[in-house]
Amino acid sequence: MKNELILLCHAATHAMKAGFFPTLDDPIEHLERPLLSALASAYTPERVVTSPALAAVETGRAFGMAMSTDAQWSDLDHGRWQGRSLKEIYDEDADGLSAWLSEPDSAVHGGESLEALRTRVASALDVQPHEGVTLIVTHAIVVKVALAVVLEAPLAAVYRMDLEPLSAITLTRSDNAWRLRYKPLV
Repeated sequence: MKNELILLCHAATHAMKAGFFPTLDDPIEHLERPLLSALASAYTPERVVTSPALAAVETGRAFGMAMSTDAQWSDLDHGRWQGRSLKEIYDEDADGLSAWLSEPDSAVHGGESLEALRTRVASALDVQPHEGVTLIVTHAIVVKVALAVVLEAPLAAVYRMDLEPLSAITLTRSDNAWRLRYKPLV
């Protein structure tokens, strides 16, 4: 049974570029839309699954096929920081922000810790039932955590990963284990 997941970071939003914590209804930037058609021609998945966030759904629509949403691929819950700027959080609670940026079990914002996100992402990877190629449009932090899970890396490794909007990784499953797969672009 061939099982392949393409984990795609959704297109950029204004909130991302302006340094704000995301909300569920952040649309993608208009400048990103032309990139989506090129991206859609580069991948030919059998299924498209998105996070419920608007930016993920809008990115997924570029593939021109029926989609489903799955909350397991949702962004990290940023709690009371959602929709607020990093500067605002820093000015209000620099120690809390520092703890959140360096301690995977911190949830000072009242939302979800990276540890909790890892549990959710590991569960999502464990229950991937579909044979074939599934494209999952999600969030950079979710992709980073998935990499840490698959590579059995310490969760602190996500702090050393940079993923741009529309970045993708491919995971393949065989022998009941996920593997990171690198493919040439051409």
